[in-house]
Amino acid sequence: SNVLGTINAVARLADAVRAAAPAAMVFVDAAQSVPHMVVDFDELRCDAIAFSGHKMYGPMGIGVLVGSERLVAECGPFLGGGEMIETVTYQSSSYANSPARFEAGTPNVADAVALGAAVEYLASFGMDRIWEHTRCLATYAMHRLRELPSIRVFGPTDDGARSALVAFVDEDVHAHDLATFLDRDGIAIRAGHHCAMPLAERLGVHASARASFALYNTREEIDHLVESIRRARRYLGL
Repeated sequence: SNVLGTINAVARLADAVRAAAPAAMVFVDAAQSVPHMVVDFDELRCDAIAFSGHKMYGPMGIGVLVGSERLVAECGPFLGGGEMIETVTYQSSSYANSPARFEAGTPNVADAVALGAAVEYLASFGMDRIWEHTRCLATYAMHRLRELPSIRVFGPTDDGARSALVAFVDEDVHAHDLATFLDRDGIAIRAGHHCAMPLAERLGVHASARASFALYNTREEIDHLVESIRRARRYLGL
């Protein structure tokens, strides 16, 4: 979850969906997990997963959609252009086989090459090592943030069930105000509903702050985050 940090049991959920509706297809948004952990498409037992390039330290404007043979066989082209056509007549047209049928026109070569380099960069560290590092940072941040009485942390308390992010609110300071103050202190976080407004409503908040951790972050930066929150509260007279 890009809000709670929960590591969802995707395979079990996919099995439950198909048990209830055998024709259903299961799509997984893996943008928040692929940069941090090993993601095995076959083990997820889903029909497709999608993830972005920029969250993997690649360029913006490019992403990846991995689909099962079942999905690809049932999908027609969504865009017309060069290289995706097999034959064209006045009466009809036929399309190339996958993946060419989904790659109309001139591809975004520069971003594709850059994304490939980003994948190789992550792989050079080892995804298991990245996962262990960022998960430990999230655990440390969760415990440090809970030292502040005004902070409410969302998500699982079990360290093994949480990914590399921590979402929280200060009960006295709006998340956007807090994010603005932290930004001036050199700290980049995300504030808002994180594209999950129904979840925010369920949590009883309009917005929350989210600290996400990467392979380059340190415990000292988390200490800086906590101290900056304290400074923000003092600045606001709290």
